Amino acid sequence: MSKDVQPFHFYASSVATWATTTETRDLRALIKLMDKEGFNYNLFYVPLPADISYKIKHFVPQVAGLIWLGHFEAKGKRHG
Repeated sequence: MSKDVQPFHFYASSVATWATTTETRDLRALIKLMDKEGFNYNLFYVPLPADISYKIKHFVPQVAGLIWLGHFEAKGKRHG
């Protein structure tokens, strides 16, 4: 990574699951995974490398500089 680009990853969470981007899962794959789960989810930009541990409170990372990117309806939404 360039010296000007700080490490970051994306974090998605629903009432049933959570997942992050990794070296092998890009943002598109993360969104596809969350859509497949079938629950609405929140997406966050986390200004830390994906392999760093941090606290989660009420499905939200507890990280300075965190950016909430929005709440998304899953394409494969479960009914019931």
